[in-house]
Amino acid sequence: MTINWIKHWTLPCGTGLSSKALLEIAKDVYGTDASPEMLNHAWEKDKIHYALASAEQQPFEGNTFDLITVSSGVHWFDIDQFLIEANRLLKSKSWLVLYENHFIADVQGSENFPHWFLQVYLKKFPSPPRNNAYAWTNENLQPKNFNFVGEEKFKNAITFNKKQLALYFTTQSNIIAAVEQNQTTYEQVEHWLDQELALFFDHADTTKTINFGNWIKYIQRAN
Repeated sequence: MTINWIKHWTLPCGTGLSSKALLEIAKDVYGTDASPEMLNHAWEKDKIHYALASAEQQPFEGNTFDLITVSSGVHWFDIDQFLIEANRLLKSKSWLVLYENHFIADVQGSENFPHWFLQVYLKKFPSPPRNNAYAWTNENLQPKNFNFVGEEKFKNAITFNKKQLALYFTTQSNIIAAVEQNQTTYEQVEHWLDQELALFFDHADTTKTINFGNWIKYIQRAN
């Protein structure tokens, strides 16, 4: 399906994977991110318009977009300021879609994994502060010219071996923050994970199916 009238902006676009997906339905796709390193590795630069910008201050004219999507990033924003900016940029009755794919420690056949994740992993690598308690309610959103229309929640399953799961963990903000604060190195983290995950993987080629949590929030500009 191609809908040529859609002008779409996604953020934080990172290397453009979420932006690339929208090429199937949007004529013009824009992606912004606050990280120049991410943008340097962005996909489809000949088809997607990339820019360096924070979520709260974008380089676009007002009343520009039919759709704004945020992939796994809204918890890092000053959300009230971002909503002011989204209201400025969206056309009347257009859509803001927020979505998240997150690790929920749901490993099929490993009943002890949630305990390890909460009591060992997260105590060694706690999550950095983030805005997970924002009130996505009409009481809060309507004064900002938005209506909360609905939310979907679901799971998706991915198969990992021990090395793949360890590498996935090194992409989480928990470990990135610890490395950036010089508390550890990636080499030390990978060695620790290799030892710890051996509790759940008998051999290097053993695989586990892991369910990830997902939610999608549908928010519409009121006028």
